[in-house]
Amino acid sequence: MSTWHPPAPPGLHTGPLRRRSPLGLWLQFGLQWFWLPVRITYDFLNGLSAFDGTAEPGVSKFVLTPSRYRLERHGTREEWEAWAAKALDRGIERGLKTVRQNQEFNQEKYRYKFKGSALVPKTTMQKRYYRGIGLEGLAALAAARGWQVDWDSSKYGPVEITVQQP
Repeated sequence: MSTWHPPAPPGLHTGPLRRRSPLGLWLQFGLQWFWLPVRITYDFLNGLSAFDGTAEPGVSKFVLTPSRYRLERHGTREEWEAWAAKALDRGIERGLKTVRQNQEFNQEKYRYKFKGSALVPKTTMQKRYYRGIGLEGLAALAAARGWQVDWDSSKYGPVEITVQQP
């Protein structure tokens, strides 16, 4: 990753995050099959769609699949980069789609309903997507796609990070 990107502010941990505990992963993987039917039923009854346009489609966004389990346990930096790049591409596409919809809505119905930040493409990445490469690796992936990390959104912990077009 040699693509230039704006540097992180001093004091922000940008390296790979700590691996999850094997016991926690095993418990999540084993017990998810008990609460998954309840979650799907709850979403169905409340009219929530499992395909709501988040970075990971379907119920996979809250299910620990065998491939993700292996990644969390033994993933290399290259595997984490591929995982994060895939999620970042989905998020970027979702961010661009949202802006296009807002622009079309402005043209068709209300001229000034969406202004300012609603017309700036952006997406949010959760740490489960970049745990093995850290914020620095995510910033390099974003820069390679012509986007940049908004470091202000990551000041208070790397739970979520916003990537926006410069």
